[in-house]
Formats: sequence, structure tokens, C-alpha cells
Amino acid sequence: MKPNEISFSSQALIELIESVLSKGASFRFQVKGFSMVPFIRDNDVVIISSICNSSIGFGQPVAFINPCSGKLTIHRAIGKNSNVYLIKGDTIFKIDGLIPKENILGVIIGIDRKGRRVKFGLGPERFIIGLLSRVKILPLCFWCWMLLPFSARRFIKCAMHL
Repeated sequence: MKPNEISFSSQALIELIESVLSKGASFRFQVKGFSMVPFIRDNDVVIISSICNSSIGFGQPVAFINPCSGKLTIHRAIGKNSNVYLIKGDTIFKIDGLIPKENILGVIIGIDRKGRRVKFGLGPERFIIGLLSRVKILPLCFWCWMLLPFSARRFIKCAMHL
């Protein structure tokens, strides 16, 4: 752990997030994990807003309490039925299942990566990302991309910026 960093258990972090969001403020914290790559990466800082301040739309990344593990998880809402949401990580094939609205802490409204704001994955493109994730094409695309040699991925990225 770096100086000026505080580490919390998942339960303590959940309680802190709930407390801050209940006051109408947003909550920022650094995430760990790879289930939302490339849209949310390991060590990105996410900004969570209360559901009261934002609605949960199709393709919207949300922070929720996973009913199976009781842990804080950030994945994408890919469906809704009444007061339950179908939620799934972008780069994994397994669906988290139907998550009750009361398990959802808030929606991700911002992502900071290495001091810069990342917007891709939170705007209108989230509908396409959500659809590709729901039909399980997005994880396949991601793993195929990762199988390419680094030099080929770098060449493609540079060619896309021309």
C-alpha cells in the first residue's frame, strides 16, 4: 500500500459508499479487477452517484452488492424486469444474475485513468456495449484482442488514430 492510501474491507467500503451517497454526494474510489476492461480498468478511479440522482439505463455500469459473495462489484446493467436488473461484467461470460434494485448502490458517472477523464463506455455507446456484452460477444472480442501480439495491437491502435 502506498502512503496516503487507505484500504477498506469490502463491507466497510460498502457502508462508506452508502453513507456518502445517502447525503447526496458522489463517491470516488480506485477499483481493482479486470472484469470491465477496457472500459473500466484495474486502478481506474470511478465516480459513483446515487440512483436517486441518476436512473439505471441499459448498458449503464453500476456498483452493487453481489448477493452471492456479499462483496462490492462494478458491472454493467444489461436488462431490467420490474425492480430487478440483469447485470454482467464486460469481459466475462458469466452473468451475475438478476440483482434486486436494493442491492444496487449507485451508477458509475465518471472514470478517471491516470489523471485523465475517460468517457468512452458511459455515453450513448453504452447501449451497443451492453448489447454485445449481453449476447456474450464482447468477452470473445476482448480475448481475441488479447491473443494478438502486442506489436499488432499497437499498430491497430495507431492506425485508428490517423
